[in-house]
Amino acid sequence: MATITQSGYLASAASLTFSGTQTLASLTDNEYTDLSDEVDNSTNKYLFADFYFDLGSITPVGVDCGVEVYVVPSVDGTNYPTWTGNVTSDESENALFYVGFVPLNVATAAQKGILRNVQLPPGKWKVGVRNLAGVGLAASGNTLYWRPHSFSI
Repeated sequence: MATITQSGYLASAASLTFSGTQTLASLTDNEYTDLSDEVDNSTNKYLFADFYFDLGSITPVGVDCGVEVYVVPSVDGTNYPTWTGNVTSDESENALFYVGFVPLNVATAAQKGILRNVQLPPGKWKVGVRNLAGVGLAASGNTLYWRPHSFSI
């Protein structure tokens, strides 16, 4: 009988690039980023990834402060569904792509957080982020990394 185990990490951590108008830099409270640049998973077909935030120094406010992560797939490999970024209002079209919440420490510090075991689409995808820290993110020093893993038989 085959044994299924975790694969371990399958690649080095890679940063996600946000080239749109609203990136992680100076993201205001409740605001969504525009989508990240595309990641193509159609060759490697990684099943999961851990996401790691390395944010500049801020002082988050409230017991439920953090950032939300969204993974938006391209089912046909070319087109993406509607995503509304660069706004602070709740956007129902974004909700379908929510994959998790990364809590932040309420101390004044560079913030670091991890979201584990996010299921990845088998093709192309992008990431969106919503800031729920109670304050704006730092103007610089904000990076989101992803690191893939899977199962081994």
